Amino acid sequence: MIYLKTYMYAPHEVDFIVANLEECYDHIDKMIVCEFDIHHTGVKREFDFEDLKDRVPEHLRDKLDYHACSVYDHTARAYENEDDIHRVNEPVMRSWFTKLYDFRDDDIIISIDADEIIDRRKLPYIIDQVNHNGIVRLKMRQFFYKKTYLWKNKDFTSAIATKYGSIQPKYPNNWRDQGMVTQDYVGCHFSWCMDVDAMIHKLDTYSHPRYRFCAKRDLLEDAIENKKYPFADRTNFDIEELDLSDSRLPLVYGDG
Repeated sequence: MIYLKTYMYAPHEVDFIVANLEECYDHIDKMIVCEFDIHHTGVKREFDFEDLKDRVPEHLRDKLDYHACSVYDHTARAYENEDDIHRVNEPVMRSWFTKLYDFRDDDIIISIDADEIIDRRKLPYIIDQVNHNGIVRLKMRQFFYKKTYLWKNKDFTSAIATKYGSIQPKYPNNWRDQGMVTQDYVGCHFSWCMDVDAMIHKLDTYSHPRYRFCAKRDLLEDAIENKKYPFADRTNFDIEELDLSDSRLPLVYGDG
Protein backbone atom coordinates (compact mmCIF):
# COMPACT_ATOMS: atom_id res chain seq x y z
CA MET A 1 0.00 0.00 0.00
CA ILE A 2 1.13 3.56 -0.72
CA TYR A 3 -0.04 6.28 1.67
CA LEU A 4 0.30 10.03 1.38
CA LYS A 5 0.21 11.41 4.94
CA THR A 6 -0.26 14.98 6.14
CA TYR A 7 -1.97 17.07 8.79
CA MET A 8 -3.92 20.32 8.72
CA TYR A 9 -4.02 23.15 11.22
CA ALA A 10 -5.94 25.90 9.40
CA PRO A 11 -8.81 26.26 6.89
CA HIS A 12 -6.64 27.49 4.00
CA GLU A 13 -4.83 24.14 3.94
CA VAL A 14 -7.88 22.29 2.59
CA ASP A 15 -7.06 23.65 -0.87
CA PHE A 16 -3.52 22.22 -0.63
CA ILE A 17 -4.97 18.87 0.44
CA VAL A 18 -7.21 18.88 -2.64
CA ALA A 19 -4.22 19.77 -4.84
CA ASN A 20 -2.22 16.83 -3.48
CA LEU A 21 -5.16 14.48 -4.00
CA GLU A 22 -5.45 15.66 -7.59
CA GLU A 23 -1.74 15.19 -8.19
CA CYS A 24 -1.34 11.83 -6.48
CA TYR A 25 -4.71 10.14 -6.91
CA ASP A 26 -3.64 7.64 -9.58
CA HIS A 27 -0.50 6.57 -7.68
CA ILE A 28 -1.61 6.20 -4.05
CA ASP A 29 -4.03 3.99 -2.17
CA LYS A 30 -4.98 6.52 0.50
CA MET A 31 -4.27 10.08 1.60
CA ILE A 32 -4.29 10.33 5.39
CA VAL A 33 -5.22 13.74 6.82
CA CYS A 34 -5.07 14.28 10.57
CA GLU A 35 -6.53 17.41 12.13
CA PHE A 36 -5.80 18.16 15.78
CA ASP A 37 -7.55 19.86 18.67
CA ILE A 38 -4.48 22.04 19.34
CA HIS A 39 -2.25 24.47 17.50
CA HIS A 40 1.49 23.78 17.41
CA THR A 41 1.73 25.81 20.62
CA GLY A 42 -0.61 23.47 22.48
CA VAL A 43 -3.41 26.04 22.59
CA LYS A 44 -6.86 24.53 22.03
CA ARG A 45 -8.53 24.93 18.63
CA GLU A 46 -11.74 23.78 16.98
CA PHE A 47 -11.85 21.27 14.14
CA ASP A 48 -12.44 22.96 10.77
CA PHE A 49 -12.56 20.19 8.19
CA GLU A 50 -16.19 19.13 8.59
CA ASP A 51 -17.32 22.64 7.63
CA LEU A 52 -14.98 22.67 4.62
CA LYS A 53 -15.18 19.12 3.26
CA ASP A 54 -17.39 20.19 0.35
CA ARG A 55 -14.25 21.75 -1.15
CA VAL A 56 -13.01 18.22 -1.84
CA PRO A 57 -14.35 17.14 -5.25
CA GLU A 58 -16.53 14.06 -5.04
CA HIS A 59 -14.37 12.06 -7.45
CA LEU A 60 -11.42 12.30 -5.04
CA ARG A 61 -13.15 11.47 -1.77
CA ASP A 62 -12.78 7.69 -1.91
CA LYS A 63 -9.03 7.99 -1.31
CA LEU A 64 -9.22 10.61 1.46
CA ASP A 65 -9.04 9.33 5.04
CA TYR A 66 -9.72 12.22 7.42
CA HIS A 67 -9.26 11.91 11.19
CA ALA A 68 -10.19 14.40 13.91
CA CYS A 69 -7.54 13.71 16.56
CA SER A 70 -7.58 14.79 20.22
CA VAL A 71 -4.01 15.16 21.44
CA TYR A 72 -4.38 17.90 24.06
CA ASP A 73 -3.56 15.53 26.93
CA HIS A 74 -0.47 14.24 25.11
CA THR A 75 1.14 17.62 24.37
CA ALA A 76 2.63 20.64 26.13
CA ARG A 77 1.25 24.13 26.63
CA ALA A 78 4.07 25.88 24.83
CA TYR A 79 2.92 29.27 23.58
CA GLU A 80 6.24 30.87 24.55
CA ASN A 81 8.40 27.74 24.60
CA GLU A 82 9.73 26.86 21.18
CA ASP A 83 11.74 23.94 22.57
CA ASP A 84 8.59 22.16 23.76
CA ILE A 85 6.88 22.81 20.43
CA HIS A 86 9.64 21.02 18.54
CA ARG A 87 10.54 18.44 21.20
CA VAL A 88 7.01 17.43 22.28
CA ASN A 89 4.13 18.76 20.21
CA GLU A 90 5.34 18.35 16.64
CA PRO A 91 6.55 14.75 17.06
CA VAL A 92 3.22 13.78 18.63
CA MET A 93 1.19 15.44 15.87
CA ARG A 94 3.31 14.24 12.95
CA SER A 95 3.30 10.62 14.11
CA TRP A 96 -0.22 10.30 15.57
CA PHE A 97 -1.33 8.59 12.36
CA THR A 98 0.65 5.50 13.38
CA LYS A 99 -1.95 4.89 16.09
CA LEU A 100 -4.79 4.81 13.55
CA TYR A 101 -3.73 2.05 11.16
CA ASP A 102 -2.29 -1.45 11.22
CA PHE A 103 0.49 -0.78 8.71
CA ARG A 104 2.73 -3.41 7.16
CA ASP A 105 6.48 -2.86 7.25
CA ASP A 106 6.62 -2.68 3.44
CA ASP A 107 3.86 -0.07 3.15
CA ILE A 108 5.24 3.16 1.68
CA ILE A 109 4.53 6.39 3.57
CA ILE A 110 5.04 9.77 1.88
CA SER A 111 5.10 12.17 4.82
CA ILE A 112 4.45 15.81 3.94
CA ASP A 113 3.01 18.99 5.39
CA ALA A 114 -0.14 20.16 3.66
CA ASP A 115 1.58 22.91 1.64
CA GLU A 116 4.15 20.50 0.19
CA ILE A 117 2.74 19.37 -3.16
CA ILE A 118 4.03 16.22 -4.81
CA ASP A 119 4.45 16.35 -8.60
CA ARG A 120 2.53 13.40 -10.10
CA ARG A 121 5.18 13.02 -12.80
CA LYS A 122 7.70 12.15 -10.07
CA LEU A 123 5.69 9.69 -7.99
CA PRO A 124 7.06 6.60 -9.80
CA TYR A 125 10.57 7.98 -9.21
CA ILE A 126 9.83 8.49 -5.48
CA ILE A 127 8.62 4.91 -5.12
CA ASP A 128 11.69 3.61 -6.95
CA GLN A 129 13.99 5.64 -4.68
CA VAL A 130 12.31 4.23 -1.56
CA ASN A 131 12.62 0.68 -2.86
CA HIS A 132 16.32 1.14 -3.60
CA ASN A 133 17.47 3.48 -0.84
CA GLY A 134 15.09 3.16 2.10
CA ILE A 135 14.20 6.50 3.68
CA VAL A 136 14.60 9.44 1.29
CA ARG A 137 14.23 13.17 1.75
CA LEU A 138 12.22 14.76 -1.02
CA LYS A 139 13.90 17.67 -2.79
CA MET A 140 11.33 20.34 -3.59
CA ARG A 141 11.36 23.76 -5.14
CA GLN A 142 10.63 26.53 -2.66
CA PHE A 143 7.84 29.00 -3.39
CA PHE A 144 6.89 32.00 -1.29
CA TYR A 145 3.74 34.18 -1.07
CA LYS A 146 2.25 33.06 -4.39
CA LYS A 147 2.11 29.78 -6.29
CA THR A 148 4.11 31.37 -9.11
CA TYR A 149 6.78 33.03 -6.90
CA LEU A 150 9.78 30.70 -7.05
CA TRP A 151 12.52 31.36 -4.50
CA LYS A 152 15.55 30.89 -6.73
CA ASN A 153 18.47 28.81 -5.50
CA LYS A 154 16.52 27.68 -2.43
CA ASP A 155 15.68 23.98 -2.07
CA PHE A 156 13.34 22.48 0.51
CA THR A 157 14.22 18.99 1.78
CA SER A 158 12.18 18.21 4.92
CA ALA A 159 9.44 15.92 3.57
CA ILE A 160 10.27 12.21 3.39
CA ALA A 161 9.19 8.98 1.74
CA THR A 162 9.91 5.67 3.43
CA LYS A 163 8.82 2.13 4.04
CA TYR A 164 6.89 2.03 7.29
CA GLY A 165 9.26 -0.47 8.83
CA SER A 166 12.30 1.77 8.26
CA ILE A 167 11.30 4.45 10.79
CA GLN A 168 12.16 3.97 14.45
CA PRO A 169 10.56 4.81 16.75
CA LYS A 170 7.18 5.04 15.05
CA TYR A 171 5.80 7.33 17.78
CA PRO A 172 6.67 9.94 18.80
CA ASN A 173 8.65 10.89 15.73
CA ASN A 174 8.62 13.82 13.33
CA TRP A 175 8.60 11.56 10.24
CA ARG A 176 10.70 14.31 8.68
CA ASP A 177 14.29 15.36 7.85
CA GLN A 178 15.62 11.81 7.55
CA GLY A 179 17.42 9.92 4.80
CA MET A 180 19.36 10.88 1.69
CA VAL A 181 18.05 13.72 -0.48
CA THR A 182 16.66 12.79 -3.89
CA GLN A 183 18.68 14.02 -6.84
CA ASP A 184 15.53 15.01 -8.74
CA TYR A 185 13.04 17.66 -7.71
CA VAL A 186 9.82 15.84 -6.85
CA GLY A 187 7.45 18.64 -5.83
CA CYS A 188 7.02 22.16 -4.52
CA HIS A 189 6.77 23.73 -1.08
CA PHE A 190 4.27 26.60 -1.20
CA SER A 191 5.40 28.43 1.92
CA TRP A 192 3.23 31.31 3.16
CA CYS A 193 1.02 31.09 0.04
CA MET A 194 -2.08 32.45 1.74
CA ASP A 195 -3.85 35.74 2.30
CA VAL A 196 -2.66 38.22 4.90
CA ASP A 197 -5.37 37.30 7.43
CA ALA A 198 -4.26 33.67 7.27
CA MET A 199 -0.63 34.74 7.66
CA ILE A 200 -1.43 36.70 10.82
CA HIS A 201 -3.33 33.74 12.25
CA LYS A 202 -0.47 31.38 11.41
CA LEU A 203 2.11 33.64 13.03
CA ASP A 204 0.11 33.74 16.26
CA THR A 205 -0.04 29.92 16.42
CA TYR A 206 3.24 29.16 14.65
CA SER A 207 5.86 26.65 15.75
CA HIS A 208 8.43 29.50 15.73
CA PRO A 209 7.20 32.06 18.31
CA ARG A 210 10.22 34.29 17.65
CA TYR A 211 8.57 35.38 14.38
CA ARG A 212 5.36 36.74 15.96
CA PHE A 213 6.72 40.26 15.57
CA CYS A 214 5.87 39.91 11.85
CA ALA A 215 2.12 39.56 12.49
CA LYS A 216 1.41 43.08 11.26
CA ARG A 217 -0.76 43.74 8.24
CA ASP A 218 1.29 46.65 6.86
CA LEU A 219 4.57 44.72 7.22
CA LEU A 220 3.19 41.64 5.45
CA GLU A 221 1.46 43.56 2.67
CA ASP A 222 4.68 45.46 1.95
CA ALA A 223 6.70 42.23 1.97
CA ILE A 224 4.37 40.57 -0.55
CA GLU A 225 4.14 43.58 -2.86
CA ASN A 226 7.89 44.19 -2.89
CA LYS A 227 8.99 40.53 -2.68
CA LYS A 228 10.77 40.96 0.65
CA TYR A 229 11.55 38.21 3.15
CA PRO A 230 9.54 39.21 6.25
CA PHE A 231 11.40 37.44 9.06
CA ALA A 232 14.91 38.85 8.68
CA ASP A 233 17.18 40.64 6.25
CA ARG A 234 18.24 38.13 3.61
CA THR A 235 20.53 38.90 0.71
CA ASN A 236 19.54 35.69 -1.13
CA PHE A 237 15.77 36.16 -1.22
CA ASP A 238 15.53 36.24 -4.99
CA ILE A 239 12.05 35.63 -6.40
CA GLU A 240 11.40 34.54 -9.98
CA GLU A 241 7.79 34.91 -11.09
CA LEU A 242 6.85 31.91 -13.21
CA ASP A 243 4.35 31.63 -16.01
CA LEU A 244 1.61 29.07 -15.37
CA SER A 245 2.93 27.01 -18.28
CA ASP A 246 6.30 26.54 -16.54
CA SER A 247 7.08 22.84 -16.13
CA ARG A 248 8.50 23.45 -12.65
CA LEU A 249 4.95 23.86 -11.34
CA PRO A 250 2.85 20.81 -10.44
CA LEU A 251 0.33 20.06 -13.16
CA VAL A 252 -2.56 20.89 -10.82
CA TYR A 253 -1.39 24.52 -10.65
CA GLY A 254 -0.13 24.97 -14.19
CA ASP A 255 -1.63 25.09 -17.63
CA GLY A 256 1.23 23.43 -19.43
